[in-house]
Amino acid sequence: MKAEIVTIGRELLDGGRVDTNTSHLGARLAALGADVTRATTVPDDPKAIEEVLLRALGDADVVITTGGLGPTSDDRTKHVVARVLGRSLVLDDDTLERIAAHFEELGRPMPEINVAQAMIPEGARAIENTIGTAPGLLMEQDRTLFFVLPGVPAEMKRMVESYVVPFLEGRGLRRLTEERILRTTGVPESAIAEEIEGLTRKLARTEIAYTASATGVDVRVICRGDTPAEARRTADDAAERIGEKLGNAVYATGEEPIEQVVGYLLQMGKKTVAVAESCTGGRLGWRLTRIPGSSEYFVGGVIAYSDDLKKRLLGVRVKTLKDHGAVSEEAALEMAEGVRDKAHSDYGVAITGIAGPGGGDDEKPLGLVFVAVSWDRGERVERFRFSGGRDTVREMAAQAALDMLRRALL
Repeated sequence: MKAEIVTIGRELLDGGRVDTNTSHLGARLAALGADVTRATTVPDDPKAIEEVLLRALGDADVVITTGGLGPTSDDRTKHVVARVLGRSLVLDDDTLERIAAHFEELGRPMPEINVAQAMIPEGARAIENTIGTAPGLLMEQDRTLFFVLPGVPAEMKRMVESYVVPFLEGRGLRRLTEERILRTTGVPESAIAEEIEGLTRKLARTEIAYTASATGVDVRVICRGDTPAEARRTADDAAERIGEKLGNAVYATGEEPIEQVVGYLLQMGKKTVAVAESCTGGRLGWRLTRIPGSSEYFVGGVIAYSDDLKKRLLGVRVKTLKDHGAVSEEAALEMAEGVRDKAHSDYGVAITGIAGPGGGDDEKPLGLVFVAVSWDRGERVERFRFSGGRDTVREMAAQAALDMLRRALL
């Protein structure tokens, strides 16, 4: 079965937003055994959308579009799809009721403009949007299946998992490809590839792909089998063997962010943590508290930019600041110890560094960061040198702190 993906939106072309929908759809379709032959991104231009849909109509068995289903004038996908398939738009009462109920739950009246989202091509099936207001659509034309989905990634993914994948499985597609994701941090992509190269050559019907980011490297283990069960067994075995090879560099198998893993370890050990941050400005605390249930283990934090605040709130000694400076191993350790003492937590984590773009020198260059972890049985401090802009350095520093806390908990 041939499949095409069409992502729609000017913001995807001018850098306003990164297209994550294509990668997610490609992986899910490939896992079902579909042959994804083309992925195209077009602006919110009716002519451009029409051209790509007409081409796909003749080439593909499944076409999935994302984007352009909002209520405003630049959301044109539905109208173009209806025109290409020769269908008129009709009001779907059930969809209108769901949209009105969504606004009622928010405690706001539904704007009249949102009625347009309840207009769907004649003969189409509306796919319920449990997160937002724009419904997805399913149509069949000349033996081609058209799935028209919202561009908001969370809404699109929910529809794919709850409706699109089960529907395609019902049409006979089977999961003859299985994927496992090993999430790593603190080790460069090249070093990971070198570490597992010998092993991966021995794994039958297995492909390895790497996705690197500022916070780590995801190792995608893609396995095939003659049956779904065989594909699952092959993927489980390959992921286990690669995971053993990489050791503690792997912090999760799946989509879990490292802060979720850290939270789980804290809960399992019935431990608490507090943080002291300088250059990250609260980034570490934000990442810890974005996980539901974090109040069980996160006590609080201190953002201490000035030396005076480091002294008064965290107990960093004047001598430490004078002899070593605020960006130093010594200061990081005293910050971690100080916040643990003040918060009465089991663990204290501290970050101090130079995020840039100014403030560095030959002795302490831009991107220099010290991270410390303190607990009742020990302490640990590490020196890092991160590259990239200010936001990248801050994100990498928070990731390093979470990884150090994870390893301490282990």
